[in-house]
Amino acid sequence: MTASPTAPDTPLDASDEQVEVGVMHELCLRNRESTVLGLLPILLIVWAHLDVHPFSELAAWAGYMAVVQVARFTLAHRYIHQPEAQAARLRRWYALEWLGVLGLALGWVGGAAMLDTQAMDPLFYLRLIFVVGLMSFLLSSTGIAVRIYASVLTVLVAGTLAMLYLQHPEFPTHYPVVPVGLAAYGFMLLIRSRGEHRRTHDWVRARLNRQLLLTQLNATLDEERRTKDLLRQQSEELALRNRELGELAVRDGLTRALRRGHIEAELRRLIQSLHRKHDDFCVLMLDIDFFKRVNDTWGHAVGDEVLRQLAARAQAALRAGDLFGRWGGEEFIVLMPGTRLAEAVEAAQRLRLAIAALEFNANGETFRITISIGAAQLQPQESADALVGRADEALYAAKHAGRNCVMASPLVTPGGA
Repeated sequence: MTASPTAPDTPLDASDEQVEVGVMHELCLRNRESTVLGLLPILLIVWAHLDVHPFSELAAWAGYMAVVQVARFTLAHRYIHQPEAQAARLRRWYALEWLGVLGLALGWVGGAAMLDTQAMDPLFYLRLIFVVGLMSFLLSSTGIAVRIYASVLTVLVAGTLAMLYLQHPEFPTHYPVVPVGLAAYGFMLLIRSRGEHRRTHDWVRARLNRQLLLTQLNATLDEERRTKDLLRQQSEELALRNRELGELAVRDGLTRALRRGHIEAELRRLIQSLHRKHDDFCVLMLDIDFFKRVNDTWGHAVGDEVLRQLAARAQAALRAGDLFGRWGGEEFIVLMPGTRLAEAVEAAQRLRLAIAALEFNANGETFRITISIGAAQLQPQESADALVGRADEALYAAKHAGRNCVMASPLVTPGGA
C-alpha cells in the first residue's frame, strides 16, 4: 500500500507564514466590520457639536473621516474576497491598513480638539472620556496586530495630550492626573492587545492545523479508496486469470472442447452413477474424414481453423446436457446422458449434416469436410473402456462403410452370446 503524504504519527503544525497570513485575513474581517460601525459615531460627534463649531469645519472633519473609513473598508473587502492572496499581497494591504488606521487616529485626535468648552469643567472631561473611549473601541479591532495598535495608541495618547496642552497650557501642572491617566490607559490597552494577539495567533494556528488534519485525513481516505479499488481490480484480474487457468486445465486451447483427461473422468463418474440408477447413456465417437489431406493441401493453420469451427458447430448442435470433448488429433467424443441408442443415432446424423454444411476458404478456394461417427449405448455393468471401445469400433465401421456416415454398435440382449 502506498504511504500517505504525511505519516499518522507526524505532528501537524502550520508554518509561521501560514499563521501570519491567517491573522491578516482575520484582521481584514474585523476591520471591515469596524469601518461600518465607525460611520455612526462620526455623525454623532457632528450632531453633538453643531452648536459649538461652524458647520463647514464639522463637514470637513466628517468628510475626511468618512473617506478614510471607506478606503479601509474597500481595501479590506477587496482582499478578503481573494482567498488565493499570498503573504506578499497581504503584507501590502497590511502596510496600507497601517497608514489608514494612523490617518483615522489623527482624525479622532482632531475630533477631540472640537471638545473646546473654553474651560476644563466636568462637561469637558465627560466629553473627553467619551471621545477617548469611543476611539479606543472603534480601533480595538486592530488589537490583534500589536504594531498597528501600538502606533494607534501612541498617536491617540500623544495627540490628545498635545491638543490639551495647546488649548490649556496649564493642565499639566494643575491636572497631572490627566496625562498620567491617558498614558496608563493606553498602556493597559496595549497589554490587552498583546494577549489578544497571542490568542488570535493560537486560534488561527489551531484552525489551520485542523484544516491540515482534515486534508491529511481526506488524503488518507482517498489513498485507502484507491488502494481498495486497486486491490479489487487486482482480485478481479486474479479471479479472471484463475478462471482462464481453470479453463485451460479443463478445455483444449485450440478447440475449447473438454480435454481428454477431463472428459475421461466425467465418463467414469457418469458410468458409476448410471449403473446405480440404471439410466440410459450413449457415447459418440467422431472423426474427420481425410483430415491429413486438409493439412497437406492447405497447411496446418487451415487445419487448426477446421478443428475450431467443427468444435464450435458441434457444441452448438448438441444439447445443453451433452458433453463434447477432444479425444485426440481430429477425433472427438460426445457423452449423452439420458439418451437411448436410437436417439443418439438421430443426434449423430444431425451433427454429421451440420458439419457437412460448413464451408472453409483457403487461398481463394472453398472446400468442405465430412465426419464419420460411431455410437454405442452403455450396457449393464459395462466399463467405461469397454463402452468407448465399442463406440470406436462403430466409428471404424463407418470409415470402412465409405465415411460420412453414422454406425451404431449393436445392443447385447440379456442372455445373448
